[in-house]
Amino acid sequence: MRNYTLLSFVFLFIAINSFAQQTDLKRFHPLSGRVALNLEGGGTYAQTDFSNDQISYLGHISLDYFFPTTTIGAWGLRGFSYYGELKGIGNYNNISTLPTIPGYNTEIAALGGGVSYTLNASDFFYPYAFAGADYLYYNPKDVNGIKLQRNKENRYGNITWSLIGEIGSRFLITNSFSFNIALNYHYLPTDNIDDIDDAISNGTQNDIFFTGRAGFSFYFGGTSDRDNDGVKDEDDLCPDTPPFVKVDEFGCPIDSDRDGVPDYIDNCPNTPTNVIVDQDGCPLDVDGDGVPDYLDLCPGTPEGVQVDSRGCPADSDEDGVPDYKDLCPNTPIGTEVNKWGCPIEETVVETPEPEIIEYILSGGVTFETNKADLLQPAYIELDKVIKVMKDRPETKWKIDGHTDNTGSYKRNKELSLQRAQSVYNYFIRNGIAAARLQVNGYGSDYPIADNFTETGKAMNRRVAITLLTKDNSENTIGTKNQFRTDTRKDYDPGLEKQIGNMVFTDGNLYCFQVSSWRTREKAEAQMNLLINKGIKSFVVAANSANLDGTWYRVRVGYFDSLEELNIVKAKVSK
Repeated sequence: MRNYTLLSFVFLFIAINSFAQQTDLKRFHPLSGRVALNLEGGGTYAQTDFSNDQISYLGHISLDYFFPTTTIGAWGLRGFSYYGELKGIGNYNNISTLPTIPGYNTEIAALGGGVSYTLNASDFFYPYAFAGADYLYYNPKDVNGIKLQRNKENRYGNITWSLIGEIGSRFLITNSFSFNIALNYHYLPTDNIDDIDDAISNGTQNDIFFTGRAGFSFYFGGTSDRDNDGVKDEDDLCPDTPPFVKVDEFGCPIDSDRDGVPDYIDNCPNTPTNVIVDQDGCPLDVDGDGVPDYLDLCPGTPEGVQVDSRGCPADSDEDGVPDYKDLCPNTPIGTEVNKWGCPIEETVVETPEPEIIEYILSGGVTFETNKADLLQPAYIELDKVIKVMKDRPETKWKIDGHTDNTGSYKRNKELSLQRAQSVYNYFIRNGIAAARLQVNGYGSDYPIADNFTETGKAMNRRVAITLLTKDNSENTIGTKNQFRTDTRKDYDPGLEKQIGNMVFTDGNLYCFQVSSWRTREKAEAQMNLLINKGIKSFVVAANSANLDGTWYRVRVGYFDSLEELNIVKAKVSK
């Protein structure tokens, strides 16, 4: 029976521990880091060789320390001391010469310690289990207080040890005060508690006794965690976290998607990284079209307008103007439209044929002798030419350098080209595009006066700046030493004019427009179709005040003449 009682205590202790391990509340146990002073009293009951063991008294004082923990169960250490009495009456099987006694009263006192495990079952109820050992003093006497025979004869020592198993509960009334109850089992390695041992009584078991106690505990110190999140206040960066909210190691609510809104109030917990969210943790949708801003390609859609999965309004004719503001909803695909969705009216600019203009700069006042460096008087005349060039940005010019026949032929060729190049460089520095200029050095090949007189030689030393026209651009005087820009590679968009039927020119080359698209992808798709047919085409981007955004124009070119352009345009039209 006594062994079964011990096994019951062990089983109960293991069951409490297992239950605690299955529960994971991330907060400090209310007894974490605390010290408890326990003052308790109760009764004792022994099982000895007497037939009628009786209940007696016990006084108990102990001190507990509970280790800090965030689990539901707290381990602790206990030191204790008690004083009391064990007693019994009746008879026993006395085969010895000892006189029969009517009973025993054994004085007991002990000092010991052990380990406890206290379960936080609720805010009020704290069941626990304890296991320990003590040094026990016992002094068996008769009912009159006189030492019993064997005790008097010192047949055994009055000090022994005992193993203790205890279960109980603390009822926490306030944060620093509780009412306690406990039940103990004491196992002894002796059978002398009643002064009768096994050899005398023919018994086979040692004595044991039980105690039952009730009392009060006073608590001191402890781990401070005012929001009960399992992080000490001194380490808690978010000390006012609401109850039962899961926190990180810094005591702050978990924010799995890192959007700045903690999970416990986040209505959209899987928001992508770096997406701006509202106070509920959901991506912003400023225009309220149901498509969040980070996915919305048209974030300024008016209220009530139906959109697609990209957040953009419907555009049935694919002209780049949404249906809700398209005044021409059935525009043919590929037609360039204005911001209202209507085709842009063609604007034709008539460019009058410029007259021939020529400026002659005398070598004597323009350059130093036998050098190509410009003299100060030359800048005045060149600035006049620059003004004309800027007033007529569509025009092109040739710069021809000439010398007299003094010196070697080779040197005169080099000097004439160098002087023309000096004029060319001055024009470039003052904002004239290189594509508008041609440079030639003719040496003494084309005199305009007699080289046998000084007057004639002075006239031949010159730089001629001439406006190019259709009549003189193809018959330019040249030599193998001339410097010339390849105009076919230098179509100048800044000089572009439309001359009708979607034909454009910069005054030198020509191209025509096939279609216009809102996206580069569509424009390049048509361009590739034309290229596959052997037609040289390209895409240019256009963005002006008349256009609602950027258009991508598909064009064909370039051509040296309108005749050549019209032949290819007719082929494309088919």
